[in-house]
Amino acid sequence: MSKISSAGISILILLILINGANAIAVENIKKIDVSTTDLWDVVLNPEGTKLAFVAIDEKNSQQIFVINTDGSGEKKITDDANKKWGLAWGKDKIAYVSYGTGGLEKIFVINPDGTGNKQLISDNTRQGNFERYMVAWGSPSWSPDGKSLVYTSLDEIEMQKMYKVNADGSGKTAVLDEISRQWSPAFSPDGKNIVFVSYPPEKNKEELFIFDGNAGKQLTFDEIKKNYPVWGPDGTIVFVSYESVTSSGEKLFAIDQDGKNRRLFINEDFKQRYQSFSRDGRKFAYAAIDAGGNIKIAVGDVTGIKAVTTTTTITTAAPTIAKTAVTPAATAQKQEKEGNGIWLIMILAAAVMLFLVAIALKDYFKK
Repeated sequence: MSKISSAGISILILLILINGANAIAVENIKKIDVSTTDLWDVVLNPEGTKLAFVAIDEKNSQQIFVINTDGSGEKKITDDANKKWGLAWGKDKIAYVSYGTGGLEKIFVINPDGTGNKQLISDNTRQGNFERYMVAWGSPSWSPDGKSLVYTSLDEIEMQKMYKVNADGSGKTAVLDEISRQWSPAFSPDGKNIVFVSYPPEKNKEELFIFDGNAGKQLTFDEIKKNYPVWGPDGTIVFVSYESVTSSGEKLFAIDQDGKNRRLFINEDFKQRYQSFSRDGRKFAYAAIDAGGNIKIAVGDVTGIKAVTTTTTITTAAPTIAKTAVTPAATAQKQEKEGNGIWLIMILAAAVMLFLVAIALKDYFKK
């Protein structure tokens, strides 16, 4: 084998391994100046050109604002006195949670220009819970075609469950009829899967699961508290979690759809929350929180996206949520070893490449 071909093969191996990691990232992050720093629930529109968020207005009321991603055109689109949270920007409407019939938490929908504000579902159930910086139920989530939403509510025995409803408020159905608690659901970009948070059998630690239309399969096993997952491009899921079980600062983490490659998604800010992708996955926004609790809207460009974005169903062994306890087919230690193995292979490939290049240079200079 020639010196050049050996080095070339090493480089090719390294590039294949790096590409296989499929680690999308965010660059060109910019902080947007808005009229108030007391804000939350940041969400991008599908095109990635506008943002909606909740903030305190001049009357000391929680209202929904819309702004362009360059910081221009800020506009308040609600004006009633009720608290608002849990924003979700669909194909042509914004959904949010507020207090409606009987003082219960209800999903409302509104046009981005502030018209057509109405309560979506009229039944006697809660459809969200308000806790300023830890909305455990998460926001509702629009299907990609804008024809339906999934959200969290309580069943007849007061257990959190996922429900699906049509965009006009009709056709309410349970998504996963199992005994487990389920909350914070989010549609995948193709609408075929739903990522959500639940407790594994016989444990009280929040883990991510994916519902593929038939069953709920466990995605994470690290027993570190997590919530608010959203689906990004190329099967990447970004969620709020902590670096360890003893950490206190909320950060944005990412994981691949097969449960591998868990990593810190953005390595800056004291805390991070309210992550959101554009429909094509090329724009990303989140709330950047400093040590004083001040919140800025951050917007960035997503890199590392494949030319063709597809979503596939999990095929690796994982536990199915069932009415009886099941034994997990994977552990946090297994995931950690798999991740470490990938990086070890990449390092070895790089070492081989450098070694072969050094040999080639040595032989060249001998001549």
